[in-house]
Amino acid sequence: MIRRTFLITAIALATGCDWMPGKPTTPQTKRGNSEAIHGFANLWGTNCQGCHGAEGTWGAARPLNDPLYQSLVTDEWLRATVSDGIDGTLMPPHSISNGGRLTDEQIQEIVSGMRSNWTGSPPPYAAKSPPIINVGPATGDPAKGLATFNTWCSPCHGENGVGAMAGSPIDSSFLALASDQMIRATIVCGRPDVGMPDWQGNLHGEKVPEREGLSPLTNAQIEDLMAWITSHRVEFPGQPYPPGGNQSPGF
Repeated sequence: MIRRTFLITAIALATGCDWMPGKPTTPQTKRGNSEAIHGFANLWGTNCQGCHGAEGTWGAARPLNDPLYQSLVTDEWLRATVSDGIDGTLMPPHSISNGGRLTDEQIQEIVSGMRSNWTGSPPPYAAKSPPIINVGPATGDPAKGLATFNTWCSPCHGENGVGAMAGSPIDSSFLALASDQMIRATIVCGRPDVGMPDWQGNLHGEKVPEREGLSPLTNAQIEDLMAWITSHRVEFPGQPYPPGGNQSPGF
C-alpha cells in the first residue's frame, strides 16, 4: 500500500500534475473573483449595463452607444470616468484603487470595447460641436436660460420646464441625481434612444418638427440653459412630507 501511494505521488510529480484531492480546480478559483472576468461583453454586463443599458442604450443613465457622444470624448476621459466615477451622482468608481472591483486592464477592455463597437458614423457636424466636457466655472445667465428654454425646449419639456411629452428637467429628484456634466452632455448630444434631439435639433440625422426654423444652440446658450436648470437644485430633494409624518390609516 505504501509502495502504491509512493508510486502515484512520484508519477504526479514527474508528469507536472498541479492538482491534488481537495485543491480547487481552475473554474472554481475564478468563481466570484471579479479580477478573473475578461471580455467586453462580460465586463459590460457585470458592471455597466444596469445603468447604461444592455447594449449601451435604453438605460437610466447616459447612452454610450452613440456615435456623436463617442466622437466627442477621449479615451482618457472614458478611462478616468470608469475608474474614478463622478462625485455627487450614482456613477461609482470602478477601479480597485478607488474601492471598486476592476483592474486597470479590465477598465481598458471596457473602453476599448466601447470604441470598437459603438463609434459608428458620427454626423458630419460633430466637429463643430460645443464642448461636451465642463472645463471651467459656470458662466451662464439663468434669466437668459429660461428664455432659451421656452423657445428651444418647451415644446417637449413644457413651458418653464414643468414637463409635457417629456419629463421636467428642473425636478428636484432628477437634479439630485444628474451632474452638471450629464446635463451638458444631454443638451449637446441629446438622448437618441428616447427621442431627444442633439444641439442641432437633429434626431437620427433628421431635424425634429419641434426645432424647425430654430438655429443650433450655441455654447453660450447651453451655458445659460445649464445655469437656469441647475438653479433649481435644492438641499433636500424629493416630495415634501407633512411635519408630523403620514397620518393615513396603515402608516
